[in-house]
Amino acid sequence: MKRLTAVLLGLLFLCQIVSASAVEKGFIVFNGDREQKRIAVTVDDCYDINNLKAVLDICKEYNVPVTFFVVGKALKEKDREVWQDVIDTGCEIGNHTYGHASLIKCDNRQIIYQLKRTQQQLDTVLGYHYEMQVMRPPYGNTQKSNGSSVCDAIAAAGYTHAIRWDVSQTNAAKARRAVQNGSILLYHTNWKDVQCLQTLIPELLEDGYELCTVSDLLGMDAPATSTDLYVYGAE
Repeated sequence: MKRLTAVLLGLLFLCQIVSASAVEKGFIVFNGDREQKRIAVTVDDCYDINNLKAVLDICKEYNVPVTFFVVGKALKEKDREVWQDVIDTGCEIGNHTYGHASLIKCDNRQIIYQLKRTQQQLDTVLGYHYEMQVMRPPYGNTQKSNGSSVCDAIAAAGYTHAIRWDVSQTNAAKARRAVQNGSILLYHTNWKDVQCLQTLIPELLEDGYELCTVSDLLGMDAPATSTDLYVYGAE
């Protein structure tokens, strides 16, 4: 009996190791499927609402969506109509933490707070619950100097991936050459980035790429909505 118990415990431990490594391997995402001519343009931070609206105008002009990874502190109730317009245009809103915190300097409790506080702020701004299902760690950092990862805390906050990128270039010609099937492109709400996208997006469409949200690129359903606003700490 003791031997059987030891064997079962050993198998359980092995399964946990295999499961953990499998989750970790696919958790950090740099790109989508390299076999499909689909890409995702992402725009981080979103501090400058006017430049965000300029990006949104490009989306409307060419009928393409982007994913906005917003910092919670940049979400203002006075901009409610803009953020609703983002959703109505078919774009996606992702989580970029509340204060652009470097997660490798945070403990797990702080990481979860940074992400869930942003969810609360978005719901407050919209007036309804919009489930943020993709997140991007500020600076792309997920590995601490001691070798430990922040991915466990990100997963505990409800996310299945930490989204990175494989193209980060504000020169449209260089960006165009760097893009390949499945690419995730990184931009910010800076005027230089807006100018790049004004040139780059029609060129990528001309090259035959389909532009989609990060969720769509990864085969996820569209973000769910409900009337129940999320409140941090009320779970």
